[in-house]
Amino acid sequence: MIAKKVKSYLNKSFSDFRFFHLYLGNKIFLALILSFTVGLMDGLGLAMFIPLLQMVDGSTDFQPNEQNIGNLKYLLETLNAVGLPLTLTTVLLMILFFFGMKGLFRFAESYFGVILMTTFIKKIRFAGVESISSVNYKYFVKVDSGKIQNTLSGEVDRVTWAYRNYMAGVQSLMAIVVYITLAFLSNPQFALLVGIGGGISNFFYTKLYRKTKQTSRKITADGHIFHGLVMQQINNFKYLRATGQASKFGEKLKKTIVTLAQGNRKIGFFNSLLIATKEPMSIFVVVGIIFIQIFYFSTNIGPIILSLLFFYRALNAIIVYQNYWNTFLNVSGSLENFQGFLHDMNSNRVDYNSGEVIETIERIELIDAKFSYGQQPLLKNINLEITKNKTIALVGPSGSGKTTLINIITGLLPIEKGSFRINGIEQSELNMNEYQSKIGYITQEPVIFNDTLFNNVTTWAEKTPENLIKFKNALKKASLLTFLEGLAEKEDAPLGNAGILISGGQKQRIAIARELYKEVDLLVLDEATSALDSETEKEIQEYFDQLRGEYTIIVIAHRLSTIKNSDIIYLLKDGQILNHGNFEYLMHQSVDFKKMVEFQNFDS
Repeated sequence: MIAKKVKSYLNKSFSDFRFFHLYLGNKIFLALILSFTVGLMDGLGLAMFIPLLQMVDGSTDFQPNEQNIGNLKYLLETLNAVGLPLTLTTVLLMILFFFGMKGLFRFAESYFGVILMTTFIKKIRFAGVESISSVNYKYFVKVDSGKIQNTLSGEVDRVTWAYRNYMAGVQSLMAIVVYITLAFLSNPQFALLVGIGGGISNFFYTKLYRKTKQTSRKITADGHIFHGLVMQQINNFKYLRATGQASKFGEKLKKTIVTLAQGNRKIGFFNSLLIATKEPMSIFVVVGIIFIQIFYFSTNIGPIILSLLFFYRALNAIIVYQNYWNTFLNVSGSLENFQGFLHDMNSNRVDYNSGEVIETIERIELIDAKFSYGQQPLLKNINLEITKNKTIALVGPSGSGKTTLINIITGLLPIEKGSFRINGIEQSELNMNEYQSKIGYITQEPVIFNDTLFNNVTTWAEKTPENLIKFKNALKKASLLTFLEGLAEKEDAPLGNAGILISGGQKQRIAIARELYKEVDLLVLDEATSALDSETEKEIQEYFDQLRGEYTIIVIAHRLSTIKNSDIIYLLKDGQILNHGNFEYLMHQSVDFKKMVEFQNFDS
């Protein structure tokens, strides 16, 4: 039972160290060795001041013994043994040597710390990006977007700050170990009493640390809420402004800001309390024990002075350590959050790069496929076949399962039962990254990055002569060459956040050009023209019609006039395929489809 508790305590105490070690490896131990060596050089340099003080009265040499230097006499005896008599010159040279070596190791410690810091920042940022890139889409859509935004931006900076202070604290701890060890060698009794007194005084700070850590966790949670609200304010600004709700939402944000400020103020109070009380309390302990040593145990003042020198250094190191440790606790909630975030993301990651690679998408099949969210079935017994260069349309009322079916076909969601095959190969045995790279996806809100026209179309390809030719060919196919010529900065023209600097029709054409640049096999059009005005919709729709026979096309559309020429139309309702065939076939064979056509009142 006791062993289990000890193991649990050690696991909890060293969990943060293990996290840092995960990204830095055994280099972290080299940093600790350097810190220990810095403290050791400093301590040995300090020890040489005792014989120096003894020589001030005119003595030319110094005879070490337990009365004047304690167990550190062995250090000085070693110097004598190697032919370095303890003369004034030797002592001064040894002081210069030890403190010179301290400076050398301090430089190595500091610069190596910078190397570790930059390595750590790079690796945790890589880890964050990779965790998002490979996460299961089904899990991703359930994660709070504010948490993702906060964790990968502000929280990363706080994790970096946590590492910096944790390592600085551990390095201070190494110095403390050196100084206290030397203090014990100088005067064991004095050092033991100081250690006991310091341990008793530390009980006061344990509670302070606990409160600091709890407050840090709350600040992290409040930070998630704040970032989530900011994202909602930006994404929904048009609605909030147009309906007079912007101020009301702003008040909601202000309340979160007040809560964050209160948490930071609370942590500031704990920090101030620590800074103000730590040194006076430590001095109180040391002075009290000196009185006990001299007046109760009648101890010689020499070893006490040397031990006190070490304890003074240790006291400074303890204060520095406490400050670093408390600052670490201030942001420890962010560290816990980041660890938990990576764990959750990595527990739900998918290996998209393993499996068989296909050259082209020839045939897609779903056989008795089923899918559900929790207990709610969304697709039931789906059977369909999509062959190369055919145009397939998915129609049906809202909630019929069209988007879910597209998410399965594009590899975003895994089926739960049945079979999903590409070119006869089970999806689970396929290299999904290669498969998805052959898919073009255009929605009613086309994806436009806050970047140049060239980067939006080529997705950040290198601007080589070959890629520029390919870029212009894609623009030509998407009827965008005139648009390009009208731009002052040509292909380097910025498009603005979400394409704010261009029209809806231009956004769609750029999205089309991107997919054509990629040389995709399968083109998915998810309500691709429904957000456009009638004239632009007609232009884009005519362009899509021109692509028939060149690409495999899957169309989701509410406006049935846009899918009249599809090779096969699948009619969905309540997660099932009711019927399928071409437009004329469904008009005659499906009552539901005929009603939909008549309701939209267009000439069939």
